[in-house]
This record gives sequence, structure tokens and C-alpha cells, in this order.
Amino acid sequence: MELETEPVPNLFFGLGARGKRAERVADEAVDQVLAYLKAAPAAADAHSADQLVLPLALAEGPSAFSVAEVTSHLLTNIAVIRQFLEREIVCEGREGSAGWVRVA
Repeated sequence: MELETEPVPNLFFGLGARGKRAERVADEAVDQVLAYLKAAPAAADAHSADQLVLPLALAEGPSAFSVAEVTSHLLTNIAVIRQFLEREIVCEGREGSAGWVRVA
């Protein structure tokens, strides 16, 4: 499912599995869209946020972006990057809710 957002579209999906009803797969994608819209104006969806941390940590100067959902994957990625780079990276917000990532 594609949500026409600027500057790039956001993509959402549900994974099928043997015995899983197609309606449930669609419901999973719709639930992701609704969570993203509820967190608006979030800059990054739950699946993209962890991918943005490394380029921002390597860039000069401070950066910040909002995220529709703080995930364990995002928190793990931040912890790993901190092991290799001397940058202050802070994730504000509780896991499962909207938040902000700040790179100083």
C-alpha cells in the first residue's frame, strides 16, 4: 500500500502466510497507515526510521526527525551506531509510540 507523501511516498505492507486470511494481511497494512497518520506529521514511518540514523550520524552538524513509532529495531540500530561513532544520538519517546531522533 502506498501513501502519497512528500517528498517521497511511504510504503506499508502486510505479510501473507499459509493459512493467514487475505483480509488479515490487508488489515495489517491498513493498521500501519493509520498509526502513521495518527502520529502526523511524522517524518519517518516505523520501518524507515532506523535506516535514517546512520547517514545522519555520518553527516556534519546536528539533525533531527520525527518518527511515527519508536521500534526495538530503531533503538538497537542507535545503540550499534554509538559503538562506532562518537556522536550523541538520542531517541525521545517510548517504544511503540511516536517520537523524535536527534543527532548532535
